[in-house]
Amino acid sequence: MTDFHRLTADAISGGLPIHRIGRRVLVFDELDSTNTHALEQLRQSGREADGTVVFAEHQSAGRGRLGRKWQSPRGASLLMTALLVDDRARQTAPRSASSLALLVAVAVAEAIRASTDVEAVIRWPNDLYVEDRKLAGILIETRDWTNGLLATAIGVGVNCLQQRAHFPPDLGRPATSLDIESAKPVDRVGVARAILSRLDCQLSANDSRLDANADVHEKWKQLSNDIGQRVTLVESGIEYTGRILDLDPLDGLLLQLDTGARKAFHPNTTTRL
Repeated sequence: MTDFHRLTADAISGGLPIHRIGRRVLVFDELDSTNTHALEQLRQSGREADGTVVFAEHQSAGRGRLGRKWQSPRGASLLMTALLVDDRARQTAPRSASSLALLVAVAVAEAIRASTDVEAVIRWPNDLYVEDRKLAGILIETRDWTNGLLATAIGVGVNCLQQRAHFPPDLGRPATSLDIESAKPVDRVGVARAILSRLDCQLSANDSRLDANADVHEKWKQLSNDIGQRVTLVESGIEYTGRILDLDPLDGLLLQLDTGARKAFHPNTTTRL
């Protein structure tokens, strides 16, 4: 791995006007999971862990939604987790898991577009795609802690330097990387800085206003091609097929079912086939 691609805390956060996300940046050669390690920071540092961001060059037990494995060759991806530590009593309905996932997806999509020539689009509930190929995934996990604290681990994995042979044939759907899609050399540090900056801008105010949700909703519609798409979703073991009408920042994806009914699907309880 050349210095051009090497991740260091100084290279990632140096010179950025950090307000919350990136107050402390930790970079490891290998971890079991960046989400797991980030949540452990709460045990060690309590409220002071807020804003910590953990990067790893390799994960031995990386995971995605619903217990799926996240596998990546060493040094090929951006594997990171940003940790939020909030007072549970201050959390309000607008800052729900659904709205937070929406916000993070917008921030990562904007960062990739700003730092590369790749036009990534958001695919509900937690992925970024280039056409029909998966480029990145997001995993958000929460933990209640003592003294009324709520920890939220925002995990982001972006395929950066992989080639097609790096992706297992049994993934279930095509995958891609920035290097495959880009006509220019991919700078992982530059992508990491862009993601850190966008997340900090979105999350530093801890804004739970409904109009802030509306603003993120509009950005999602600009960065996603989901509206109007026919999809099949699974909730509680039942398959639902229909056309995507909209996305509500609080309630989730709104589907016009083939049966004629309309139904909202929450990202935490829904799988997209």
